[in-house]
Amino acid sequence: MTNNLSASRKSTTVRIKKTMRKTPRGPAAAHWLVRRCPRLGALLLAELFMAPGMRRSPLRTASRSTRIRLRVGKRRIVVHTFGEGPLCLLVHGWQGGASQFATLAEAVRAAGFRVALFDMPAHGEAPGHSTSAVEFVEVIRAVARALGPVHALIGHSVGGTASLVAAARGLPVAGVVAFSPPPSFEFAVRNYARAFGLTPSAKELLARRLERRTATLREDFDLTRLQPTVPTLLVHDLLDRVIPYRHTRRLRDAWRDTQLVQTCGLGHNRVLDAEGVAQDIAAFLLALPGGGADSQRYRASHEALAEL
Repeated sequence: MTNNLSASRKSTTVRIKKTMRKTPRGPAAAHWLVRRCPRLGALLLAELFMAPGMRRSPLRTASRSTRIRLRVGKRRIVVHTFGEGPLCLLVHGWQGGASQFATLAEAVRAAGFRVALFDMPAHGEAPGHSTSAVEFVEVIRAVARALGPVHALIGHSVGGTASLVAAARGLPVAGVVAFSPPPSFEFAVRNYARAFGLTPSAKELLARRLERRTATLREDFDLTRLQPTVPTLLVHDLLDRVIPYRHTRRLRDAWRDTQLVQTCGLGHNRVLDAEGVAQDIAAFLLALPGGGADSQRYRASHEALAEL
């Protein structure tokens, strides 16, 4: 499995950037376009918002894995599964990919679980030029329906938010693990608007356009309004520069039956490769109802390793 980044071959971002070249350069360009032609500016920025500019290299798995091809609406999704036991879905984040889960997937499999990994639309090997957190949730639900009962969802970044939302909307799972989840739709739009130098009114215009484009309300992806119905494990690095740690700490303090694993110095992505974090997640999964007959043995070995 590899984690190399490569530019998207045919991205909506490219088409929008060509349009932007006809306007002043830099963040002021978007501001100028929204000011001069609000509807067109909001439309273009919304499409750019939904278009990942980079792709992770496709997942490379061992011959023991199984490839399952699914249709989700008009999308084609390839799911890689391996291992035996209760099923865990691993959901990557924005501009991420299934290939990021090499270390974690192996640890979960070794603990006695069946693992399913897949690239979301417009990511990795999946076709498409744009997607959204709303579609992330739809794909999670479709994969869960196709593969059978799901023991747990394990999501990173936007994948973590989508996993929490899917479980809160009734997807039957025993638990959820979320790495550095963006706390809200408003958080994502505010950061995006700041990068383009948008005024508050222009930001609101963009937010409304995104709501119409995705047929959802901003409140639907506000984790501060959500109360998990299953045990939840949050994982976040103190030095994460993408999603500040304080947001996840607030969620832990507000939610019931929620644990928090904090690391330091691993940032937003390298935390996925941390062996200690993988062991904590495996122990959490085994402790959930239906976590397997080997849970006591694994917890004992995990405690022994922690003492070394």
